[in-house]
Amino acid sequence: MKRGLVAFILLSVGSGVFAADQHPACLALHETEQRYTTDELLAIGRSCRDAEVAELFYNRAHHRQLLEKYQRFERSLIHYGDREHRAYIESYRIHIGLAEAFSQSAQALDSKLTLQRLNRIYEESGEIAEMRFRGYDLIADRLERKLRL
Repeated sequence: MKRGLVAFILLSVGSGVFAADQHPACLALHETEQRYTTDELLAIGRSCRDAEVAELFYNRAHHRQLLEKYQRFERSLIHYGDREHRAYIESYRIHIGLAEAFSQSAQALDSKLTLQRLNRIYEESGEIAEMRFRGYDLIADRLERKLRL
């Protein structure tokens, strides 16, 4: 009897410590997009117990990294008078923003299906943006058409 009680107490204390290791943002997904830096988003993702939630934080961090890279590239091209990439960067940023907004407005970020869909949107949009950034517009167009079907 005493062993069972001791085991229960140890498990209770241990699970409390495990829960404390998870960043609070893992449970408040809709509040985290603009509040944290890229490195903080990656650290939060590492602390999340739910794989889908962790993936969302990794995707958010990757999205920020891509935007920063594209903006640095675009600033360097302005000196040469090339502003064509600006529309690609903005459409990518807006697409992700809308996906986040629609998932938050439904207050459904807790559902696995919504998390999976949002993660897929991040991945697909990032891939298309990367294709355009590298100059593979025809491949990006084909991928966009395929994803719309």
